[in-house]
Amino acid sequence: MTSRHPELVRLDLPARYTYLHLLSDCIGDMLRLVDGVSDYETLCYNVQLAAHEVCTNIIGHAYQNDERGRIEVALRLDFGGSPRLTIELGDTGRAFDPDGYTAPNLDEVRVHGYGLFLIKHLMDTVAYTPQAGRNHWLLTKNIF
Repeated sequence: MTSRHPELVRLDLPARYTYLHLLSDCIGDMLRLVDGVSDYETLCYNVQLAAHEVCTNIIGHAYQNDERGRIEVALRLDFGGSPRLTIELGDTGRAFDPDGYTAPNLDEVRVHGYGLFLIKHLMDTVAYTPQAGRNHWLLTKNIF
């Protein structure tokens, strides 16, 4: 790719699992724009999984499966110096209490509770900011 201008994609998705493939497609298409990625499939899968986990938590916890909710997504691919993909996700559902979160004990079998653990391990930066009437997630993945 000759252009070094950032790529920016915005989505406004219904809070339903059926639309998460649109987010996956955008992530995959954007990562294909980066030259020299040694293991595209693994990189793409990891970023898609992290983004899906955040959206799954938004749908199930913030909106409690209320399909009237919306998820606003902004994806930005920066090419300069060290390429990176930034994903911002916003919702107007119930706030998440990060102080109430405890990382899972990997020596014990659990059915739920691995989402945030996975997100933090798959992405380079994960930030959650509850604001008045709005929740904001910021995920960053350094490509190289």
